[in-house]
Amino acid sequence: MSPHNQADPLSVTIRDESVPRSEVVDALLQLSSGELRARDLITERVRTEWDRKLRNLQGHATRTLVEPMKKETALNGEPKKPGPADVDKQIDVALDAFESNGFILLVDDQQIETLDTPLSLTPDSVVTFLRLTPLVGG
Repeated sequence: MSPHNQADPLSVTIRDESVPRSEVVDALLQLSSGELRARDLITERVRTEWDRKLRNLQGHATRTLVEPMKKETALNGEPKKPGPADVDKQIDVALDAFESNGFILLVDDQQIETLDTPLSLTPDSVVTFLRLTPLVGG
């Protein structure tokens, strides 16, 4: 493995899992630096997904960390085309979801407890977003 300058851009593996266990989805996330906070990592993921959604001209479904809330969709209907300004709202939703245990963030199998936790990612890092699904009747 070659040494990696932490100031250089890098790609890390992003893994989506859910509990109870279902399909595991891996993707690469391009970051401007491996030195960042958990808050920045979540923000970069949402921005990247939002950019992909905006560029998606054929209307194919894309998997994202956060989706418009059910109440928002019920009031406004399904969004026809997401606008660039909507990304800030989705970032806030994702950060709130992290803080309310909507998902657990693991970096190289170590749980990240706070949004301000500093991270040192390498090209070999695996970042897991573990979604928690409440049990029915529990």
